[in-house]
Amino acid sequence: MPGLIHNRVLLIGLQSTISMPQYFRELFGTAEEIRVKLATDHDRIRRAGITPVMFQLNSLEQEKGLKDLEGLLQDGNYDAIGIGAGVRLQTDYTGLFETIVNMCRTITPSVPLMFNDGPDGSAATIERLLGVRIP
Repeated sequence: MPGLIHNRVLLIGLQSTISMPQYFRELFGTAEEIRVKLATDHDRIRRAGITPVMFQLNSLEQEKGLKDLEGLLQDGNYDAIGIGAGVRLQTDYTGLFETIVNMCRTITPSVPLMFNDGPDGSAATIERLLGVRIP
């Protein structure tokens, strides 16, 4: 499974401006700190020649977001699809996480899923899953 074909990864997360539990803010920071971590991590990925396609769901508009995500999954050729810690680690979003995983498995069954450990962890996740070096 390692390697790149399309040089594109889809990275799915929640908008950092949404309300989050205090423990989550303590782990990952304010909305602005999360935005900076994401931007820095995605810049590293771009410098490695991989296009990160970022999709941030608004938890208050889940139905619209899932419809938009469905379009991205149908239209894109991705080497991997990442589902961020914000979606996975908050119990309020367990159902949303399950829906996203099942949508990915149905629409893009051959594309591996990957899971980062926070807003600055997608580059390391791509390295681990796809076997590429990201300086």
